[in-house]
Amino acid sequence: MTSLPSLAVARTEWTRHQREFGRITERTVLLVTIAAGAVALGWFAHSLGRDLASGQGLPHDRLSLFLSIAFAWMVWRSSQYTHVRFEYLDPAFLLPTVPARTAVLGLLGFVYARLLATLAVPTAGVAVGLAAGLRSLTVAVTVIGAVACLAALAAALGTASRLGARLVARRLARARFYRDFLVVFGWVPLFLGWLVLQETSVSVAPLLTVVGALPLAWFVDLAFVGSVDAPSVSLPYALGAMGTVAVAVPVFATATVTVTRRLWETEPVSSTRPGGSRSLVSRGLVDRLLGAAVSRPVRTVARERWLMERRVPRGLLSTGYVLLLFGVFGLPLFLFGGPNGILLILAVGLGLAVGIAFASAPLGTEYWTLPMLLTTVSGRQFVSGLFLSAVLIATPVVTLVVLPVGVVSVVGPVQTVVIALVGIASCACAAAVAIAVGLAVQRHDLAPTPFFFTEVPVYAEPGLSGFHRLGSIFAVVLLANAPAFLGNAPSVYSRLSARGVPAGIVQVGSLFLTLFVLAAVTWTAFRIAVERFRRYRLGDAQ
Repeated sequence: MTSLPSLAVARTEWTRHQREFGRITERTVLLVTIAAGAVALGWFAHSLGRDLASGQGLPHDRLSLFLSIAFAWMVWRSSQYTHVRFEYLDPAFLLPTVPARTAVLGLLGFVYARLLATLAVPTAGVAVGLAAGLRSLTVAVTVIGAVACLAALAAALGTASRLGARLVARRLARARFYRDFLVVFGWVPLFLGWLVLQETSVSVAPLLTVVGALPLAWFVDLAFVGSVDAPSVSLPYALGAMGTVAVAVPVFATATVTVTRRLWETEPVSSTRPGGSRSLVSRGLVDRLLGAAVSRPVRTVARERWLMERRVPRGLLSTGYVLLLFGVFGLPLFLFGGPNGILLILAVGLGLAVGIAFASAPLGTEYWTLPMLLTTVSGRQFVSGLFLSAVLIATPVVTLVVLPVGVVSVVGPVQTVVIALVGIASCACAAAVAIAVGLAVQRHDLAPTPFFFTEVPVYAEPGLSGFHRLGSIFAVVLLANAPAFLGNAPSVYSRLSARGVPAGIVQVGSLFLTLFVLAAVTWTAFRIAVERFRRYRLGDAQ
């Protein structure tokens, strides 16, 4: 039995969670989403109940797969709840009043209660749907009991795994890097695996068989043990599910207590490693190449941006959103755009990604150095430095990718060269627009936010404001490239060719028109950015 102090810790954490629970709009959206999901689950459960009542067999393997996915989600949510609440537990004040075991059991109680609160509405929908379809009230009780048992197992496993990972991170200096690398790029093998399954038409029957043999599948029997219309339900398996919970939960709870004691009593505060510094004013390759044409403050700002990106790849990781959006909107062009359109998509996508990587969120990346920058460099020097940092990276990247692809494809050499120029111009346009949009943010609107591959938080706008600004940059650059996409679409130049206008003239002409539009947008955005930097005041509204 849980002690009264443990219940008090759980109640305290629950009260604190209620006080911090979002704004009314977010709460309303969340409740509507949960209600819609509960209705959908209830409808599927009602259909399943009617099928079982009509004499059909229980789809045990498919239900086991669904239950395994749901269990993995519950473990992940439990680990998230543990991570957030563990930060609030102050051992310096907590341990003098209660033992570590009491505090950990209180944390486990909170995580379990929070998980049950999340699952309450969907579980009610499933229970009511099955009860209505099978016309049995007892199955509703067993479904609720099965979900409660599965949630207890997930909460214990999620809490133990999260704190265990925290202990490993304390001991292994690169643990955070490996975790973030998996989070950022872990979807790639999953996506490739999905493509292989689609191309080879591999059956998922062996996977269903393996999942159906796991102990998690016993919870399906526990959920349907209250129904008399499901003859394939096994009572021993249902009892085995309850036994699994009775054995595994205390084991995970004990492991959680042991790990927490190590974290609080014996482990160092954090794992750090020394890092060197690098001068921003020493001469390098850029100074030798551009020293006579570009002023030293501009080169210094560009070198600082590259150094910051090397230490914390904030901009490079943000290009994932760009590639995702460009893939969604560029897929139709990829399928119906012809050879020139495909190469154009590649060039514009690379240019857009590099421009946003090195020029977006200028105030967030320069948060601590803003007082110095505002008093030491002019607006033109600052904007030119960020602009230069993006264009100097995009020029070789776009050239080395687009030109070889154009050579081996059916695209002509003239179109290939001009398309490469469009990609570089797209980078310049994206950089100028990103700087202008980013300088519209007030410094006091930025907040420290955890980020990948570093223990140091980055400064960014909380909520969806940053994504809205990223979307505006994306939209402006794509609209500026609209003439090129239209002129290189087969449906457009084929019609004009039928009226006597050569297709090559249409394609190349649209590319040069796009270069002109991109140059005009870049020049306008550059001037806006310079003016905004010149008028920027710390702590004052613009």
